[in-house]
Amino acid sequence: MSSIVFNTLESCFPRSVNYRSGEARPAVHEASAPFRSFAYRERHIQCLWADPRHRPPKLKTSEGEPIEVEFPGDWNLEAGPDFLNAVLLVGKEQRRISGDLEIHIHPNGWKQHGHANDPNFANVRFHIVYFQGLEIPGLVQVPLQEILSTDPRFSFDNIDITAYPYSIPVGDFPLREMDPDQKIKWLKSAGEERLRQKAERLALATQSKEPGQVLWEELMAALGYKNNKAPFRQLAATLPLARLHVLAETPDEAYALLLGLSGLLPANPDPAWPPDTRKFIRSIWDFWWKQPAALKERAQGKSAWTLAGIRPANHPVRRLMAAAHYAFQLPELTLTKFKPNYWNTHISWKAKCKPTALVGQSRANAIITNILMPFQAATGATELNLKKLPPEPSNRIIRQTAHTLFGPDHTPKVYRSALARQGLIQIFHDYVITHRLDELRKLI
Repeated sequence: MSSIVFNTLESCFPRSVNYRSGEARPAVHEASAPFRSFAYRERHIQCLWADPRHRPPKLKTSEGEPIEVEFPGDWNLEAGPDFLNAVLLVGKEQRRISGDLEIHIHPNGWKQHGHANDPNFANVRFHIVYFQGLEIPGLVQVPLQEILSTDPRFSFDNIDITAYPYSIPVGDFPLREMDPDQKIKWLKSAGEERLRQKAERLALATQSKEPGQVLWEELMAALGYKNNKAPFRQLAATLPLARLHVLAETPDEAYALLLGLSGLLPANPDPAWPPDTRKFIRSIWDFWWKQPAALKERAQGKSAWTLAGIRPANHPVRRLMAAAHYAFQLPELTLTKFKPNYWNTHISWKAKCKPTALVGQSRANAIITNILMPFQAATGATELNLKKLPPEPSNRIIRQTAHTLFGPDHTPKVYRSALARQGLIQIFHDYVITHRLDELRKLI
C-alpha cells in the first residue's frame, strides 16, 4: 500500500492514532513499515491452522517438501508456543516429526520475540509463517502466502476468530476507575482504529482486484452472516460482478444465476406451492439452464451450506435475492443509497412469513459500518461523517469486553454509539484475548 493511501486513511480516521499512541503495540503487528502488506492477525493463522476446514491440504515446507498434518497440536492458551505436541509428516517419504509449533506472520518474529533463548520454546519443531523468509535452524518452516493467495477457498475472511479457544481474564477490572468521559473518548478512538484497519485491508485488496469486485465479495460475505460467509464469498468469486453484469440484465436474472450456482435451486416445483411461486421457479430454471456448461459445472452442492437452525429471514435463498438487487447498485453503492430491499413474495417457498425486508435493519447497519464506510476510505475518500454511523446491536463480545474493563456495575451508556461499540471489539482483540490487560492501567 502506498504512503498516499495510508495518509488518506489517517485523515478519514483521525482519532485512531490516539488509540495507537496509547497502546503498547501487540505482537501481531510485526511489520516495521507504517502500512503493512498483511492486514490480519496471528490469530487468523492460528485459527486456520487448527481447523481443517480452513487449512489448505497441500502444504509445503519452505524447501518445497510436501506436508501432511497428522495432528495440528493442542492449542496452548498459556505462556509458550501456540500449539503443543503437533505431529507432521514431512517429505515424500513422510518423515514423522513431532513437537511444539509456533506461528508468526513474518519469520523474523521468532527472533523479535526472543524465542530462541526462552526455555518454554525448547521443544518447538515447526514454524508456521505467512511470508517466506529466513529460516530458523532446526525448525521445519511452512510458509502460507503462496497457497492462500492462489486458492480463494482458503481465505482469512471466512474465519470467525472468536469461535476458537481463548481464555477470559479475571481480575480487578483495569479501567474501572477511568473517568466516564475518558472512557467514551478512548472507546471511540479504538473504534476509529478498527475501521481504519478494515479500510486498510480493503485498500490492499483493491491492488489485485477491481474495487467493485472487492465490494461485491465483501457484501456477499456479509449477507452470508456467520454461518454461510464462506459459500457466499465463494459465489462472489465464481461469478464476479463484471461477469454477472454480462450475463444478467435484471435482478431476477442475477438471482437465477446466483441461485443456480448455489445448488439451492429446487429441482422441481412443489405442487403445494402457489401458482405464482411455481411460475417464478420455472422462469428461474428457464434462465439458468441456458447458461454455459462451464459455469453450471462450478455450482456448489447443498453440503456447502449451513441450513439447519437458520431462521427464514437469514436463509440463503432470501439473502441471494438481496444480493441480486445490490449487484445492480455496485460499485456506485453509497451510504445514503444503501437500504434494505423488500421481500419478493415469489420466493416465499423458503420463508412462510409476511412480506418484510430482505435484509433487516440491524444487518444493514452492520454492512454500512463494517463495509461501506471503510470501503469509501479505501477508495479515495478523504473525510467521513463518522457521527452518522448506525450502531450495531450489542453482542457477546461487546458486553464481555465492557465487563472485563469496567466491572459489572458499569453503565452501558459509555458504549451506546457505533464507534464505541466498534472500539470494544478492537480492544477485545488487542488486549483481552492476548492477555495484555495490565498494559491498560497506564491509561487511568
